[in-house]
Amino acid sequence: MNTLIVNLTRFGDLLQTQPVVAGLKARGDEVGFVCLENFAQTALFLQGTDRIYPFPGAGLLADLDRAWPAALHRLQAWREQVRTSQRGDAALLNLTPTQGARLLARVLSQGEAEKAVAGFGMDGQGFGVYDNTWAAFLQMSSTHRGCSPFNLVDVMLRGSGLPVGARCLALKRPNQDHLEQALHLLQARAPSDCKGYVGFQLGASEKRRQWPEEYFARLGTMLWDRLRLCPVLLGTQSERVLTRRYSQHASAPWIDLAGQTSLPQLAAILCHLRLLVTNDTGTMHLAAGLDRPIVAIFLATAQPWDTGPYREGCLCLEPDLECHPCSFGQACAHDEACRRAISAEAVCDLLLERFFPDIAPRDSSGTFGTKVRIWLTDWDGLGYMNLNALSGQEDSVRTQWIRIQRHYYRQFLDLEGEIQSFESSRVLPHDVAQRIVFSLEQSQALLQLLDSQARVLATASLDKVKRKFLAYWERLQSHWQADPFFSVLGRLWLVESQDSGRDLRGIQDLTGRYLELIRSWRRMFS
Repeated sequence: MNTLIVNLTRFGDLLQTQPVVAGLKARGDEVGFVCLENFAQTALFLQGTDRIYPFPGAGLLADLDRAWPAALHRLQAWREQVRTSQRGDAALLNLTPTQGARLLARVLSQGEAEKAVAGFGMDGQGFGVYDNTWAAFLQMSSTHRGCSPFNLVDVMLRGSGLPVGARCLALKRPNQDHLEQALHLLQARAPSDCKGYVGFQLGASEKRRQWPEEYFARLGTMLWDRLRLCPVLLGTQSERVLTRRYSQHASAPWIDLAGQTSLPQLAAILCHLRLLVTNDTGTMHLAAGLDRPIVAIFLATAQPWDTGPYREGCLCLEPDLECHPCSFGQACAHDEACRRAISAEAVCDLLLERFFPDIAPRDSSGTFGTKVRIWLTDWDGLGYMNLNALSGQEDSVRTQWIRIQRHYYRQFLDLEGEIQSFESSRVLPHDVAQRIVFSLEQSQALLQLLDSQARVLATASLDKVKRKFLAYWERLQSHWQADPFFSVLGRLWLVESQDSGRDLRGIQDLTGRYLELIRSWRRMFS
């Protein structure tokens, strides 16, 4: 069987497609891969892709401005090239929820007989459709990062109709020439008494998600003094301003490679590192796919449950602050305190204890502090990426609630029918449990009202009943969106109800599924 994957995302998200490609290859598929033209080099790291089709998105947009007939001709020629190469019989899997990617997948699916699009599709009227409930959840988690209790890779696997399998990201390794050149570059710039290298990825997608450069510099000094590990500064050309700030605080040697490596060279450099200390970045995912030890720091809107490295044995650190992770598009009311909550001393002691156990930390009896959530990545009993708490936060309400959500949403999205209740020796605080029960009871009442109005509409399409139906739908949506415990459910309901709301039968089926989920959840507190 042939499968053509459409993925129009950027560096890090593109790399995280590797397990999907591996899953398709494991079932015997040939895999074609459509990506944006400027990320075609990234796609070369995906092990198992048989053909890569760079999509000239920017060029087509420029052509549309100049002469749209020429742009359409160019698109048609590109489509025919893909279809001919894939022999025209490829199944289509679109992993990008944007309208443009859905439209491109529809264009590729058209032929003598239009094929269905797995993942994110588009109907004849231009509305988005999903071929399974996990794909709807992937849409929600892609557009509202920080909401999902599952790692993005696991959601992509299930949204592609593939099982999770407790397998790490495994990207294609650099060739021997690149590895030798990288080693020579490091050795030529390192001090003579250097005993190894530690990578520092200073940048992130936005400033508030960046651990301060002076903290990196302090950590670099400690690692040099204690282990003779030389820091290697990584990043893009635009991030060279961060390396200059690093140099202002550094008192130990370092190697500055920011903006000086191609992608294959960056991968080769990573292969020579003892470990990588990084913000939540694409470099983190590249290192995970190359089986490098990682210490990842998640600040502001970033949190490791959904975007952490897909590799067991990585350390993920978060500030243990009530406001973390914060919401997208929201100004910080705390002067970005999360950026300063995790000290360089704590990171040093943690990585020494985890990755260099033969070297005793100076004092691990309290230097980690009380403002750090420390997680270790591994797999749960079902093969999903999991985080194990190393700093006592397993008993926190936040952690308990994430585990409860994982239990219920997995069964709900797998369409398992009767949903089994969550059992745990840990008990939520009474006031928290009461708030959840109250919310569940309100949810059940609104769903029952919505279901009854849908049944009336099925027999008589009355304007008054339609208005009531829409009012209950809006009340339910508003209730979940405003509830911090059920915001994930609210966003999922919005996505699924828009997709299923084109006919009453679809609404009734959807309402029935959500009622079963809420009733099962309510039984947990009985």
